[in-house]
Amino acid sequence: MNTKIMTVAAMLAAYACIVGASAPQTDTVKLVDFQQKATAQAAMMTKAYQSQVQAKGQAVTVTLPQSIALALQNNRSLHQSQWEYEAAAAQVGVATSGRNPSVSYLYKADHTDTEVKKTNTFSHALKLDVSLFNRALGAQIEVAKYNRDGSGAALTEAAQTAKLTATTNYLSLIMSRNKVSVAEQTVRDYEEHLKNANLQYQVGIVSKSDVLATNTRLANAKTTLVEAKNAASLAEAKFNNHVGLPVSIPIVTADKELTYVPYGISLESAKSYGVAHRGTIVQAAMAVKSAEENVSRVDASDIPVVNASASRAMNGTHWAGNDNKNWSVGATLSWNLWDGGQSKANVSNAKANLEKAKEAYAQTIDTVELQVQEAYLNLKAAEQKIQSTHAAVEAGQEDFRIKTLRYRSGVGTNVDVLDAETALATARNNYVDALYNYNLSMATLEKAMGIPVVAAVGSGVKFVNQG
Repeated sequence: MNTKIMTVAAMLAAYACIVGASAPQTDTVKLVDFQQKATAQAAMMTKAYQSQVQAKGQAVTVTLPQSIALALQNNRSLHQSQWEYEAAAAQVGVATSGRNPSVSYLYKADHTDTEVKKTNTFSHALKLDVSLFNRALGAQIEVAKYNRDGSGAALTEAAQTAKLTATTNYLSLIMSRNKVSVAEQTVRDYEEHLKNANLQYQVGIVSKSDVLATNTRLANAKTTLVEAKNAASLAEAKFNNHVGLPVSIPIVTADKELTYVPYGISLESAKSYGVAHRGTIVQAAMAVKSAEENVSRVDASDIPVVNASASRAMNGTHWAGNDNKNWSVGATLSWNLWDGGQSKANVSNAKANLEKAKEAYAQTIDTVELQVQEAYLNLKAAEQKIQSTHAAVEAGQEDFRIKTLRYRSGVGTNVDVLDAETALATARNNYVDALYNYNLSMATLEKAMGIPVVAAVGSGVKFVNQG
């Protein structure tokens, strides 16, 4: 075969391979094989980890930032969003490939056997096609780009959701363990009072009913303690499940108690930051831009499309087929003059979808502002409750101490002591709830504002104040 032709064919084929590499293909067999291997590997790792924990009683100590990092690394829902973004990014390559030249090669061999003679004919054809003008294709590429950017915003939103869930589970674990401590203290208080009631009964100062009533309260307190421990175990399992650890692994939180740190931003600045940075708003904006480009794409259906092509053909009676050679270069123009009104209807449909996307964008802004305001008000309400419940705990401790002393002195009643202890336990639990709600509202507010995922929980004030 002509060496020049072979060289050109090789160069064009190599170029086509490079272009084609930008459009990923799905191999079902390989995908199924990957799924099987991943499932087996995950099962093996989990089994080994659980065996190690059971053998050594190993516990994992985590901080809140480490918990968030584990969730971002192992959370399955976030992984799905990551692959959705990869698919959207690859789709840009698929759309853009329409602008790239395409190369085709055809080799044909014919054998003719007649009574007169036998003839062998061989032909080679190499063809290059290029799109010169296609307005609809340009709009389609822009649609793919906006869809990719919207998917990126959705990925950011998914990461912030995973961060908030990890924070919630971490705070819930601390809160549930703090409530176990409250329940244990309540049991100890009732046990101490039961000793006093027994002593008072033995010397004839109080009746048997005091002992029975105290014993009943003690039994109820022990039941509450069991329920609190069960809640703490469930909170630990939920934490492990979200961050990708086997549920049997004991977790030690670096923070033993919930704390209060003032969060100094205004509602208006929080809303302004949220509207400017929230991923879901960016996603809705990209949907509007995509819908606009889709209108242009549909509207371009009646605009001429121009393509060019060049080909080199050879044929002959030998396998090289170089007896006859010819070049051809040409261009085609296609124009949809009338399609029965289909184009007009498609444009109307695309414009309606555009208006729908605009409404969804406006609604998303309203939703984000509402979420920011709700989280902000919850934060302020919890902040107020921290002060009031802390005061209630101090008052309850003093009231219980005084009424216990009065009972020992014979001037107080058993009911006064029992009621004081119940009120004290309630105040302690309310204080733990207030601290939990405050820290959770802080994390929820930062998620609603779109504070960067890499930022530490509670550092949103710096980002908002910087604009």
